[in-house]
Amino acid sequence: MDDLGLRFELPAHFTALGNPTRLRILEALAEHGEMTVNELAATLRISQPRVSWHLALLRRGGVINQRREGRAAYCALDLDRIRRMHSVLWTLLTEHRRIGVKV
Repeated sequence: MDDLGLRFELPAHFTALGNPTRLRILEALAEHGEMTVNELAATLRISQPRVSWHLALLRRGGVINQRREGRAAYCALDLDRIRRMHSVLWTLLTEHRRIGVKV
C-alpha cells in the first residue's frame, strides 16, 4: 500500500491519539523505550486490563507495535508509521484532496 492508501486509516490513527491516557502511554514509551503491558500499568498506576484496552486502540491506529515473548506482551512506539500518517494528512490537506472520511 502506498502512503496515500493510508488515508483511510487516518480516523483510527487520530482517534488513538485523542485520549489523555493514551498520550500518557506514548510519553512512557518515548521515555523508556519498549515496555511490557505490566510495566506500563505500574508506571501509569492504572489497571492492566485498562492499559490493554488503550493499547488495542493504539495498535489499530498504527501508533504502536506489540510483540509477545512467552506470556509477556512488549510494546514500542512505531515512529515510522506515525511520521507516515502525519505526512499523508499533510499531503492530502495541502493538495486539497479528499481524506477519505464519509460524513
